Amino acid sequence: MDSTQAERASLVSRREALMLVGAMAAMRSASAAEAGVLQPTTLDHVNLRVASVAKSAEFYVALFETPLLRNPALRARPNLPPGEAIFLKMGEGYLVISSAFAPDTPGLDHYSVGIRDYEQATLAAKLKGNGIAAEARSADVWARDPDGNFIQLRTTGGWARQTAAPMQRAIGGLSFVPLSMARIGIRSTDLTRAGDFYGRLYGTEGASAASGRSRLFGLGDSALELIPASANSSPGIDYIRIAIKDFNPSAVKRVLGERGIEMNDKPGLVRITDPDGIGIELAAPG
Repeated sequence: MDSTQAERASLVSRREALMLVGAMAAMRSASAAEAGVLQPTTLDHVNLRVASVAKSAEFYVALFETPLLRNPALRARPNLPPGEAIFLKMGEGYLVISSAFAPDTPGLDHYSVGIRDYEQATLAAKLKGNGIAAEARSADVWARDPDGNFIQLRTTGGWARQTAAPMQRAIGGLSFVPLSMARIGIRSTDLTRAGDFYGRLYGTEGASAASGRSRLFGLGDSALELIPASANSSPGIDYIRIAIKDFNPSAVKRVLGERGIEMNDKPGLVRITDPDGIGIELAAPG
């Protein structure tokens, strides 16, 4: 074999080695996905604690044409005082607006994930066996991520189990019909640490992780995006993306403009903020 042939053979060998390394990495990634502690099937609900339930309810109820419930004495979490809460159906899931109690400030109280083959004691033991602190309360299991966000784990179909009373919606102008909460964005102080936690918890990680700017995890037909917290932002919820029926950016912007609601254009969606500064993204399904 002459030097040219030897060099070509060496290049082929290096290429094959790189391909093998890539294949092994893909296998490890697939294995990690299979090793997720949970099998989330739905984003059951998101509970926002707000400065004023009346003010936030006015904003959300006017924005969305959807079934409503009201509970005058909801405990958003088992150890919290009771307070007024409004529920808005979002497809198979729902959004809850409840009172903020000191020392908590307005923001994300918790989000809830529906789990396939849910059994409380088994799930709590499985989480603890994987080094994830968990507490069984009532019929649910509660955990916290590295930034302190509460995660409620339960069986699917939360809206059907609600005992809150139906609430009448005041007749007003044009509103949007929500089909789902397609995605929630949560700011994290340590993207690597939080991403590794959620990778261990949910397994499958979406393609956005390759950018290094965020990490994406599937929650059934919805998704959780981790975003780095900046010097001007604290950990917690950044946005909720709501898929609406017959989404048309021009029509959406016209309706919002007529109501005097400020908005930002992003590719494929329209973003506004609620009374507590939480981003609400309106987008098409899918």
